[in-house]
Amino acid sequence: MKKFLLLIFVAATLNTGALTPDSAFYISGKLQQVKTGMMYLTIYSENGAAKDSAKIVNGNFNFKGFVQKPSTAFLTLKDRKQDNLRFFVEAGKMTISGNGDKLKDLDISGSQLNADDKKLDVFMKPVNDDEEKFYAAYSEAAKNKDQKVIDSLDALEDAMTAHKRSFIKQFVVTNPASLRSAMAISENYGYYAEAEEVEPLYNALSASVKSSAAGVSVKKMLDIYKTVAIGQYAPEITQLDTTGKPLSLSSLKGKYVLVDFWASWCGPCRKENPNIVKAYNAFNNKGFEIFAVSYDNEKGVAKWKKAIVDDGLVWKQVSDLKGWKNSTSDQFYIKAIPSNLLLDKDGKIIAKNLFGKKLTDKLSALMN
Repeated sequence: MKKFLLLIFVAATLNTGALTPDSAFYISGKLQQVKTGMMYLTIYSENGAAKDSAKIVNGNFNFKGFVQKPSTAFLTLKDRKQDNLRFFVEAGKMTISGNGDKLKDLDISGSQLNADDKKLDVFMKPVNDDEEKFYAAYSEAAKNKDQKVIDSLDALEDAMTAHKRSFIKQFVVTNPASLRSAMAISENYGYYAEAEEVEPLYNALSASVKSSAAGVSVKKMLDIYKTVAIGQYAPEITQLDTTGKPLSLSSLKGKYVLVDFWASWCGPCRKENPNIVKAYNAFNNKGFEIFAVSYDNEKGVAKWKKAIVDDGLVWKQVSDLKGWKNSTSDQFYIKAIPSNLLLDKDGKIIAKNLFGKKLTDKLSALMN
C-alpha cells in the first residue's frame, strides 16, 4: 500500500456545559438478549477520543452529552471489543435497539444521518467487499514476502480507488440533500485528489448541506486543492532542517524540485524511499533536487534523523516537528503520506504523487 492515512473525525465533546442546549444528544438503548453489564460509548474528535460508560439494567442503557457536530462514535461491551456498532452521534434524541448478540446489527432510529449512513453502506457493499478481498490478499502477500504479488496489487490500487470514488459520486448526485453525502466527499477525496474532481460534487450538494459543518469542510478542501493544483505556483514552505536552521522551498528555484511529504514511522514512505534515492542519484547532477517535509514530531526527532541516515536520504530535510499538525497539512491538504509535488524551475507544480517508476519516467522526459 502506498499511503498512510490520517483518519479525521468531526470534533466532538462529551458533557461540556459550555455548549448550548440545542447541541445536546440523548441516546436510549434497549437490548433483548443482554440484560446486565456495561456499555461503553467512544466519540472521536480531531484531538482524540471522548469516552463514557453506562450500566445496562434490564437491557436498558442511556447516554447523554453534548456534541457540536455530527461525530463518529462506537458502542462496545466489556469483553467484546471486537464487536461494535459504528454510528454517528448528532444533537437530538436517538434510540438504539436490537438483540445485542451482535452490536453491529443494532437498529438506530431518530437520526436521518444514520439512516443515510446505512443507505450508503448498502450501496457501497460491492465495492467494500472487493476492497476487503484486496487488503486480505495484500496482507497474505506481505506475510509471505511475495514481492511480485505485492507489486501487482500496488499497481491496482489507483484503479480500486477510482472505482470506489465512482460509487461515491453516484451517491452524492442522487442524495444531494444528505449530510452523509458531504461527509463521504471528505472521506474519499481528502487525499490524492484534485479540485476538478471535488468541485462537481460540492456543486451538487443542496444549499443546506453546503452551509453545514460538513459542507464547509468540503469547501475548505476544495479551495485548498485549487491553490495547489497543477499549473499553480507552490506555496512557500519554511521549516527547520536537521541542524535547527530554517530552510525555504523557494531557495531551490532554478531546479526541478520534488517536495516529498513523509515520516520515519510511515511504512509506505520508507518503502518508497529507495525509488526516490534512485531518482535522485540519476538526476541530481542534471538539476534535480528534493525538499523533504517530515511529519515526525518532537518525540520522534531521533528516529527521523536515523531514518534519513538508514535510508540514504542525502537531500534537503525539514520539519516543524508537529506530526500530522505540520503546517503543510492544511497548507497543501496533505492527509495521506507519502505524498509529493514536482515543481518546475520556476516553482510551478507540474505533477503530483509520482511513485515508483513514475518519478524516474517523468524526470527522464523532462531532463534527458
